[in-house]
Amino acid sequence: MPESSTHLALVGRIIDHIAEHHRGISDLAVLHDLPGRIGCTKPPKIGLYRPDVYAVDAPLTQTIVGEAKTQGDLETQHTHKQLTAFVKFLAIQNNAVLILAVPWQAKARGLAVLTSIAQRVGTVSVRFVVVDNVSIVKSIHA
Repeated sequence: MPESSTHLALVGRIIDHIAEHHRGISDLAVLHDLPGRIGCTKPPKIGLYRPDVYAVDAPLTQTIVGEAKTQGDLETQHTHKQLTAFVKFLAIQNNAVLILAVPWQAKARGLAVLTSIAQRVGTVSVRFVVVDNVSIVKSIHA
């Protein structure tokens, strides 16, 4: 099923955030699943799930996973399992960041979902960034 225009715009927001806030990192490779780039490598699977955006630098000092969710998607079992897999993966990485992009109405709920998952997983090492399609970024450590 093709992605919605909202989802695609949110993926673009993640990529913009990385470009703006991580530009000081040398040799940062950003892989994404946006259509339109021939030969673009998709992000690798993490567990059973492929994130919308995956970025690492070389040599490896930072790992960034980005996932875009519409408001309704935040409440599904699939999303909770997916985000849990990403948090568990990032918990064993150095300088790990999970960027969640959601519509502005779902920003507080997105942060609550990530905080709950971090508590269940038992990690405080992953930095969460919640971006929306309207406002400034909100960033927390788990």
